[in-house]
Amino acid sequence: MTTRRIVVLCDNVSSAPACGCEWGLSMALDLGEQGLWLWDTGQTSLFLDNARALGVDVATARGLALSHGHYDHTGGLPALLDAGFAGTIHAHPACASERWAVGKSAPTRIGPRAPLPAFHPAGPLTQLAPGLTLITGIPRVPGNFQAVQGFSFDRDGLEPDAVADDAFLVLATPHGPVVILGCCHSGLANSLACAEERLGHTSFHAVLGGLHLYKADPAAIEETAQALARYGVQRLVAGHCTGVDRVEALRGLLPSCAVEHLCAGQEMHF
Repeated sequence: MTTRRIVVLCDNVSSAPACGCEWGLSMALDLGEQGLWLWDTGQTSLFLDNARALGVDVATARGLALSHGHYDHTGGLPALLDAGFAGTIHAHPACASERWAVGKSAPTRIGPRAPLPAFHPAGPLTQLAPGLTLITGIPRVPGNFQAVQGFSFDRDGLEPDAVADDAFLVLATPHGPVVILGCCHSGLANSLACAEERLGHTSFHAVLGGLHLYKADPAAIEETAQALARYGVQRLVAGHCTGVDRVEALRGLLPSCAVEHLCAGQEMHF
């Protein structure tokens, strides 16, 4: 198996002077002979500018997978198509839904800012390429943390949105499987248990992406740490909606795991 290269095209912070940042997430996965795949498109066309600065030609990508239908993961899609991308797009059928954040402030539209182009409905288990699998329709164990509070399909909060389209990738690498998250609205404990049930993995080499812990209470952080330890995760690279202080809290709870902050411009090899 060849080494896998992952380049972070967009995140809330940047580690490269040539790369901008925004509240959003996008990654490029170089699978060698299996080609280039994209994971989310950030909030705007910024991920394209960063990709050019990093030498990643997104127009050559064989496909794009979407983690869920929120604006900060789908917003760059129109710019991607304008840039010449002609690959396949894969997402849960509910990804194109209109959705809102409701609560203490005024209702805010958080779904795709433009109609999504035609895409291949994914789930519950979709093989995108040899060694690259998309998992969605993640079961939620009662009592386990999930980040869905305040989400609705309507502005009045009458139709709660459990973000059923939440998805993640499992990438086979020479070191073992690597989990690549979007926002992990299902909660990490639920997500890793789902990967074990559907793929048979009892351990994961690394977990990358957003954990949506930035508003979470200490119990959710503890549960996340326990899930990482239970599955023997050796490397955690967390960003976007995780929260910088939450990443540091996880570092303190995981002495046997290398914990890092995800940043635009970062390049990882597995």
